[in-house]
Formats: sequence, C-alpha cells, structure tokens
Amino acid sequence: MSEHPEREIDIIDLKVRFGDFYALKGVSFYANKREFLGIIGASGAGKTTVLRVLTGQISPTAGRAYVGGHDVTKRQNLISLLVGYVPQLEHLSLYYDFSAIENAKFFGRCFGMREREIEKRARSVLEILGFDEDLMTKTVSRLSGGERKRVSICLGMIHDPPVLLLDEPTTGLDAHLRHETLNYLKELNFELGTTMVIISHDLEIVDYCTRVTLLENGRVSQFGTPADLISTLPGKGESLSLHLPNLSTWMLDQVKQIPGVEYYAQSGRNTLKLFIDNPRENMLPVIRELNSKGIPFEEISLVEADFFDYFQVKPWKRKEKTGESE
Repeated sequence: MSEHPEREIDIIDLKVRFGDFYALKGVSFYANKREFLGIIGASGAGKTTVLRVLTGQISPTAGRAYVGGHDVTKRQNLISLLVGYVPQLEHLSLYYDFSAIENAKFFGRCFGMREREIEKRARSVLEILGFDEDLMTKTVSRLSGGERKRVSICLGMIHDPPVLLLDEPTTGLDAHLRHETLNYLKELNFELGTTMVIISHDLEIVDYCTRVTLLENGRVSQFGTPADLISTLPGKGESLSLHLPNLSTWMLDQVKQIPGVEYYAQSGRNTLKLFIDNPRENMLPVIRELNSKGIPFEEISLVEADFFDYFQVKPWKRKEKTGESE
C-alpha cells in the first residue's frame, strides 16, 4: 500500500525502458483524492508511457506507481476496477449503432454489473454531462462530436472508478466544445468526487487543474499547483503589461536591458508582459527607463500573470542552458 493514503495517484521515481531508450527517466508526482491533475508535454515527452503504466498495459523498469493506494505492478488485476479510461479517439470505445444507454449496458456488463445498476449509473453520469432523454436514447451515429466525447466519458466512469484517465480529451473539438467538455469534467469531479487525470499537450486544461505536471524528454520539469508555479516568477503572480506602437527588434533589445526585468513574454500583437520583482513599486522606474531610452509606449499597467506566461517564459529552460540543472 502507498505510504500516503490521501493520494489517489502516486508516482515515485518511475523509469520505463524500451531497449536502450528510456521513455521515463525517474519521474515523480502525485494527485490527492478528488483532485484534477494535468500531465502536459509535447510529443515524445513521456505522457503516453505514464498512461500505459497507470492502466496496467506495461510494467515499469524501476520505481513505483500507486493507484488508489495499490501498487499497479503487484495488483494488475485491480487496475481495471480502480481506473476508468477515455481514449483520445472516441470511436475506439463507442458502438455507433447503439445509443448512449446501450453502449453503457455493453461496457457495464464487462465489469459484472447488473443491467438495472448499469442504467441507473449511466443516467446519473449522463445527466451531469448535460444529456436529456432524447440524447440518451439516440444512436451515437446521430450525435455531435462533443456529445460523442461525453458518451465516451460516461463509459469510462460506468463502474464508478476512483480515478478517470483521459487521453487528450479535447483533441478534434473546436474552442467552444473544448471548454464545454472540460467544464463537464470539472462538474463530474465536483459532484462525484472522481479524481481526474488529463494527458494533454494543450495548455487550456491548466485553468481546470488543481495540480500540474510538465513532462519534457522523459523527466518532470515542473510539478505543483498552477498558482504555486506562477508565483515562482518575478512578481509572484503579478507583472507589468506594456503596450507599444509596434514590436521592433530594436524595442525588444532595449526592453531586455531595463534593470530588474528578468523575463518578458508577448501577450498580444504589440503587448509585452514584463516580469520584475515588486512590479507595483517598480512601475515608475520602468517608465523612467522607457523614457530615457526613447521607447514610445501607449500604456503600462499592473496585471496578473497566468500559466501561459509561465510556460512561455519557462525559466528552468534558461538554467538548463547554463548547466545549472539536469
């Protein structure tokens, strides 16, 4: 059993090797019960390998992985009961000639559930997902892309697992449906207490997460709550928004030289966010520097930093280049 009973997911120094290649090089992170964990990384970062370990498809080369307090390498027979899984491509888990309820009955029987129990559970989950009677009984082939995604989510939750793993759940959806799907997942997380784990390359999911893991080349580059990570930037969550008439190379070079400005990120066509300690107190000195350098600007104001800024700036990358980190 895990040493941390409050954790629903606990990954400890996990390594996975394929031949001479290490897909995971000793990653550690966790999610407490009822949390919403985002695992973010580019292609090849190790996201899919983590998913395959947590679903019992592969065994780790070294390290440990716990789901619901159980070591997945020792209790593989329990994994299917502890984890619900929503694939990236919903057609892999749906029968298009069946309705949502009929799909649920088929998958529920695979877990040894009784038909009445399956239908009650399916209707409960589908209602939270915004389905009425018409949508529940309509064949999946007649549903929209967003509705099919929600049926796939229902199937992943049909056996009431403590953890739901979602592989790129917003892929292929337009902006409106991406946010709608994430809002429904947040509602399920709140209403049913299911711990959500989303594998994604999309930074949009961070707004819904209570904890975030950033994977890069098989390692955890950063892990924590979004607020904690943002607060590690100069300004501790605040920054200066500088709107310029245009963004020329000369202007960017001059901005870099302003004393105290450690990082900057573009946040619009002609807008920069400047990351500096005590931005409120340092706004006037920055204005003086802009004037002394002859940099024309239209507006400067105090604004909140967000996770997209943090990801753009990525100060640990600068450290890697100077050899200060792994």
